[in-house]
Amino acid sequence: MKKLFTVSAACVAMTLFAGSAMAEFPERPINLVAPFNAGGGTDLLLRAFGPHFAEAVGGDVFVSNMAGGSGTVAAGAMAGQKPTGYQMGYWSVTVSTIQPQIKDVPYSVDSWTPICSVAASPTVLFTQADSPFQNIDEVVAAVKADPGKYIYGSSGPGAITHLTTVAAFSGLGVIDDMKHLPFQGSGPALQAMAAGTIQFFGDTELLMTRGDFRPLMVFNAERLESMPDVPTAAEVGIAAPLNELYLWGGLFAPAGLDAAVTEKLSASCESAINSDGFQEFAAKTSTVLNYRNAADFDAFFRQQYEANAALIDAAGL
Repeated sequence: MKKLFTVSAACVAMTLFAGSAMAEFPERPINLVAPFNAGGGTDLLLRAFGPHFAEAVGGDVFVSNMAGGSGTVAAGAMAGQKPTGYQMGYWSVTVSTIQPQIKDVPYSVDSWTPICSVAASPTVLFTQADSPFQNIDEVVAAVKADPGKYIYGSSGPGAITHLTTVAAFSGLGVIDDMKHLPFQGSGPALQAMAAGTIQFFGDTELLMTRGDFRPLMVFNAERLESMPDVPTAAEVGIAAPLNELYLWGGLFAPAGLDAAVTEKLSASCESAINSDGFQEFAAKTSTVLNYRNAADFDAFFRQQYEANAALIDAAGL
């Protein structure tokens, strides 16, 4: 009986210690790492998010930038670090699920403790508004009738824009009858589309609405309220896992983070996303917010990693 009491007392002491440690977190500032230069979309989002996250978590938060390698420099630097909860990176779908499958980088799908997703926008395949193609069926018919004539563009090999076009034309069985022309960014690619050099491009609705374009399909689970007449990829015959594709981003900590700390960070993320200030920022910048807690984000992230492996293979990357 004495031995049982001793063990029980030790368990109680450990529980109290864990609770005390949790109550004290954070004891120092939390660093949110943007893997791109200051002034870019990710940087602006994190700097808008930071103050609301700080208020929710009950501590100081600051944003730092570590650019290079299309985001892999920052991710590589953080991978393998001690999981304390005081440093998290905002990784996009490309940084977290695509780059580690096409490059030799020091991290993989198991390098992270996903904390929360913040934003997620489905991608859209589109063409010029004055294009002769009214729908994707007409596109497929034209490509089959004249192999090698039509060109799809991207903002670079392996970019989400590239994977969108690959998902579309591979899923429809005509990718071998088309040509791919990569550019250094979406801007030059869209200029080439306006000039008629390329006929098709894929990006988010936000970018598409900034030009005079005609959407052909959306890579979402259901039709978008803003484009109710545009079919989903599944509706035009593209099978999973190629039928859904999102430009998303979220917070990741190094693998092995304490479960209680993970839960507090995830809940604080939800509060920050739902705050009036961050909602106002999202409305002004047309940012599509999509919160997932730590458990749901972990499952989503792993599903995306596997799904994008099929796209990478189809793209020949």
